[in-house]
Amino acid sequence: MNETCDSEQLTSFINHHIPGAKLKAKTKEKLVYTLPLEKTSKFPEFFSDLDKYSGQGLMNYEVSMSTLNEVFMNLEGEPSTTQDFEKGETLTDSDSLNEMEVAPPSLSKAQKTMSAMSLWRMQVCAIARLRVLKLRRERKAFLTFLPLLGISLIPLITEYMANALIEVKTNWEFKTDLYFLSPGQLPQGLRTSLLVINNTESNIEDFVQSLKHQNIVLEVDDFENRNATESLSYNGAIIVSGRQKDYRFSAVCNTKRLHCFPILMNVISNGILRMLNHTQHIRLEEDVLSSGIVVVWFGILEASLSILFIVCSVSPHIAMSSISDFKKKADSQLWISGLYPSAYWCGQALVDITLLSGILLTGYITLYTTKLMHIYLTGEIVLSIVLLAFGCAASLVFLTYVISFVFGKKRKNSGLWSICFFIRAYQYYREFGESKYGLSGVDLLLCLIPYFHTLLFIFVLRCLELKYGKNVVRKDPLFRIAPQSLHVQPNPEEPVDEDEDVQAERMRTSDALSTVNLDEKPAIIASCLHKEYTGQKKWCCSKRRKKIAVRNISFCVNKGEILGLLGPEGAGKSSSLRMIAGIMKPTAGEVELKELSSAVAHQGEGHGAAKLGYCPQENVLWPILTVKEHLEVYAAVKGLRKKDAVIAISRLVNAFKLHDQLNVQARNLVVGLTRKLCFALSILGNSPVLILDEPSTGLDVSGKQQMWQAIQAAVKDNKKGVLLSTHDLAEAEALCDRAAIMVSGRLRLIGSIQHLKRRFGKDYILELRVKEISQEPLVHKEILRLFPQAARQDRCFSLLTYKLPVTDVHPLSQAFHKLEAVKRGFNLDDYSLSQCTLDRVFLELSKEQELGDVHEEADITMRWKLLPPSDEL
Repeated sequence: MNETCDSEQLTSFINHHIPGAKLKAKTKEKLVYTLPLEKTSKFPEFFSDLDKYSGQGLMNYEVSMSTLNEVFMNLEGEPSTTQDFEKGETLTDSDSLNEMEVAPPSLSKAQKTMSAMSLWRMQVCAIARLRVLKLRRERKAFLTFLPLLGISLIPLITEYMANALIEVKTNWEFKTDLYFLSPGQLPQGLRTSLLVINNTESNIEDFVQSLKHQNIVLEVDDFENRNATESLSYNGAIIVSGRQKDYRFSAVCNTKRLHCFPILMNVISNGILRMLNHTQHIRLEEDVLSSGIVVVWFGILEASLSILFIVCSVSPHIAMSSISDFKKKADSQLWISGLYPSAYWCGQALVDITLLSGILLTGYITLYTTKLMHIYLTGEIVLSIVLLAFGCAASLVFLTYVISFVFGKKRKNSGLWSICFFIRAYQYYREFGESKYGLSGVDLLLCLIPYFHTLLFIFVLRCLELKYGKNVVRKDPLFRIAPQSLHVQPNPEEPVDEDEDVQAERMRTSDALSTVNLDEKPAIIASCLHKEYTGQKKWCCSKRRKKIAVRNISFCVNKGEILGLLGPEGAGKSSSLRMIAGIMKPTAGEVELKELSSAVAHQGEGHGAAKLGYCPQENVLWPILTVKEHLEVYAAVKGLRKKDAVIAISRLVNAFKLHDQLNVQARNLVVGLTRKLCFALSILGNSPVLILDEPSTGLDVSGKQQMWQAIQAAVKDNKKGVLLSTHDLAEAEALCDRAAIMVSGRLRLIGSIQHLKRRFGKDYILELRVKEISQEPLVHKEILRLFPQAARQDRCFSLLTYKLPVTDVHPLSQAFHKLEAVKRGFNLDDYSLSQCTLDRVFLELSKEQELGDVHEEADITMRWKLLPPSDEL
């Protein structure tokens, strides 16, 4: 219909002829009605009058049977039309289609006022929370970490046991009878009396009496009579100088007596205590076997060093979670959703550094409390330990991040990297020897070296992201990485034998690229996209074969439009969507998306609503996170404030009926619920562009209807563009304003569904159900008489199916008049007459699909031939 057609008047006209007719769908270009099957007797008169109605804005009309999906939905009691959904019958809280927005109306304003750093902080907190949840629930990784931690604690346990053993068995007390005679003891061995020399010019009887109480034989003399340094016949001597009450003592020892000096110091100390009327006695002991010697005997490290080596060994087990994100392609989904690369790494580091530094500090506290670290803690030492703990943890974490980025495409191998880290730390210890505990001002600055290493590794990580990382949709405030505008490579192929509609679309795309007015630009512009893969060698001397996935395709998606991308397996649909989304870099071509930049084009800095709604074909969920946690993480990544996120998540849960699954982990969800969650994450955040790669795969009919209604709600304001890849032709007919069919990487057809049907739907399908099998020959003969070019299609019990050319069917009023006569004459159960569906158009073009697809080599030993349908009985 055109703009002159009055839809209300046309609806009234149809209801007048066919009571019970209902308006199913309404767009700018067409109206869809459902007519009751029991009213077929009124169809001849109705279509005859409808032919006369064409002068009032009705350009053409078609007829088809209801699909099985709609029948199923009617049996389930669910609304099967967009109009019913707008009345809110599918929402448990009676929200209407207008109210089922994935973000509240105030969200766009909130995003404009949110600064880049505010969004960065919100994303860092979201990734940190994600990292904590993964650590809490990854039991397998934790159980793998425990044996390593246990092995690493062996040096601490061994040193502690050795210390306990030494303290019990090998303590040796230094007594005076080792070198000096006791009263009444005869001279024997190496023992001598203790010589006391008075150099005070006064009486020192008080000191002499204090020495006698220690059971030592004394010889007292004046300094003038005897010089102690010349008296080699004594093991030791004490020279007393000064004046009374203020004595000064000098100890003179025989160099041949190894422990003489500590014994003399102990004698003097006990003498002074006695002079001060103290009864306590000082004892002097020594450990014959030190713990350091025991550690050397066993060939293990000292406990203080083993703590640092433990942290070096466990860092790969803790800080390599980005590899699992890469393998699940969760990192790509986060980047497309607007996550800053620096926020991803800093969010993880916030948790990993805290965990590693906590292990290190806990180890040193344990050493000090168990007295394995024999040092006196000063303020400088405490400060240095804290600085070293956080600095070493930070440098190790970011070094591990760099390794994860470089080797992300391979296995995790955290155990192998743990061994490498331990060996390197041990080599460093062997080269530089024992550490020093005395810290000067310069030594304190050495504690800042790990922080310099941390900054260096962050810079290396930034360079890797810039060179080899995924393109960002907005400028990173920390890494200072902006959306890249890549050089457009010339297309290696020229379009050959293109359909006239495809050529017109290519011209329209070229004009849209050159348009300066942003309001006139489509939501999605894909111009001359071409993608080639380099295949693997079959043997070392063979050449690599190139596989072409997409061949020079161009199309646009207008604002408020849903474009369906159809095609058989291996036609290049998913590759096209990945290039448009920015996940994959094209060999040639360019893309422009509304309000953001893709991987191959650049529009400004990407601030504001710079995020893309993308639902990939594969599962990109974290298995250990619940449905609610997924929604909350992505809401924060996309910049939804807490209040807005709660509203948006609540509406999505109501729309997709996820109340019972909110606290269920993703690994326990069935396939249909997994696809629902992936789709909900893509539409969360009010993105101006939605790219959906077979979102309804694995859903039941009810789930498909919910998803279809959500897609229609997303484009209702005519501001969003949706690109939908699907194998479900019924889905394309129900949703898409236009459809583009790809075959062997080429765009073969593009246009509205009705336009494709008119161009390629040259036949009608007639189905008749007889009551008795004996009626089949007579009914078949009558159909051939009424429709001479009818071709029998299927042979099914009591069901006759024919393909009728358009020339035999039009006008429809005469065709229904003939069929009504057959129904009455043969007393048929029922019959149906439908125009060729989009399935027929799709199958006709799919015959041209090449044997080999993008991912597999074709088997040249097999030949396929499509047999034409038989017209015989």
